[in-house]
Amino acid sequence: MSRFIAVIHGWHVYSNGFSIHELEASIAEEAKKEASWLKSLREDDFDKCAYTVIEIENTEHLSRRLTWRERINGKLN
Repeated sequence: MSRFIAVIHGWHVYSNGFSIHELEASIAEEAKKEASWLKSLREDDFDKCAYTVIEIENTEHLSRRLTWRERINGKLN
């Protein structure tokens, strides 16, 4: 069984940074819906957002932060 992480990026004229959330969903479709909902909470009139959902295994544990490439591509190296 997999777990999912959502990476949300916000920007206006410049980047407002990334926020990382562990999702409760157990399947990819639910994870995308949950990430979309989190994105809509962060979005504002002039602050736009995008999200990526990353699937990880239950046994997998990263002892480091995600790289820029992993955040953008949604895949772990």
